[in-house]
Amino acid sequence: MTDKEYLELYRNSPTTAQNMLFEEYVGYVYSIVYNKLRSCAGHEDIEECVGDVFFSVYQNYEKSESFDGDLKGFIGTIAARKAINKFHSITLHSGRTTSMEDEVLEIADNENIEENAEKSELRKTLLDIIKSLGEPDSTIVLQKFYFNESSAKIAEKLSMTSAAVRVRCGRAIKKMKKLLEAQGITLKEGY
Repeated sequence: MTDKEYLELYRNSPTTAQNMLFEEYVGYVYSIVYNKLRSCAGHEDIEECVGDVFFSVYQNYEKSESFDGDLKGFIGTIAARKAINKFHSITLHSGRTTSMEDEVLEIADNENIEENAEKSELRKTLLDIIKSLGEPDSTIVLQKFYFNESSAKIAEKLSMTSAAVRVRCGRAIKKMKKLLEAQGITLKEGY
């Protein structure tokens, strides 16, 4: 279905047009959403996100009667954005952690490629060291410093006391500092 065909069908029967659009693009949207959420979401979350994508497509298409762009690109962009938002929502609010190695690292600034490469390598080294701490220390460090969770919340999730979380976190940071220094990486004062 081309953009113009959809527009013509939409003008004659919005419901029929929406059903045809859904049938044609549901596989495309599902693959985008699934690829973004497979590491952190269940089947129901993925299905809900697909539904949200089509709702947003229908809602935004109706607002833009002069739409004459690439319909597939429009749908793909909405799908990617909704999936990314859902990913952040799930990982931040559920306390789940996902492998950061599975996520694509993007270069934020093309001007400083060398600096970005060094930062990326440092992040990878840091993640490897955090993983080497074992459980529950690696989870505590990630929850505390990546997700900015309080010791009380972490303790609740891990069935520990807040004091135990703070002690384990302090020990884990000292251990990480030694492991980083062994690799020639020093931390600034206060870390």
